Amino acid sequence: MRIINLKKSNFALLGILLFLINISEASFRSKINKGNSHFKDGKYDKALESYRDAQISAPERPELHFNLGDVLYKSENYEEAIQEFQKATYSKDISIQSKSYYNMGNCLYKSGKLPESIIYYKKALELNPKDNDAKYNIEFVQKKIKDNMDKNKQQGQQQEQQKQNQQKDQQQKDKEKDDKDKDKKEEKQESQEQDKKKKEMSKEDAERILESMKDQEKKGMEKKQKMAVPNIPVPAEDW
Repeated sequence: MRIINLKKSNFALLGILLFLINISEASFRSKINKGNSHFKDGKYDKALESYRDAQISAPERPELHFNLGDVLYKSENYEEAIQEFQKATYSKDISIQSKSYYNMGNCLYKSGKLPESIIYYKKALELNPKDNDAKYNIEFVQKKIKDNMDKNKQQGQQQEQQKQNQQKDQQQKDKEKDDKDKDKKEEKQESQEQDKKKKEMSKEDAERILESMKDQEKKGMEKKQKMAVPNIPVPAEDW
């Protein structure tokens, strides 16, 4: 980024009116030079203040808009810088027009608007075919756009692959869960069947025990009957 140093006035001092105009121009140029000095020292706030002060007496000077754009660019206020550089393109000086478009390209690049920045670098190159910086920036940004596209494509492929892997993992987990749930269900059913069989067997056992008890009771009664003393009649005495 470069600032424009205003050239000295070529007006001759013809009469009081021209003398006053020259004083006004000298005051304006003094403010610009003061702003330029602050700019070179990196004191961008003070430079902006000096340029704004100079703008009061000459609000439409393209050179001033250009320098304001430079200060705003250094302050990373790219949107306002573009507005100032756009006003500077109204200059009749082709060099200022070319530099303004070039700097607008820089602002757009810094703002992350890469395709748009190429448009303004090309405008700068049209006005100044010998602008090697503009040529370099066009090629540089074009390459960066391509690299970003390749990177985004690669990231997209990686994300898609990651998504597919996650889906496969989830499907495997779901299958394992289903298998586990199925095993649990089968185990539960088997346990219920075993419990049912146990209950059925217990009923059969109870019936068998009951029948056995009845048999034993019957046999006991029969045995008691066999062991009972027979009722033998007593013979009558002979008298």
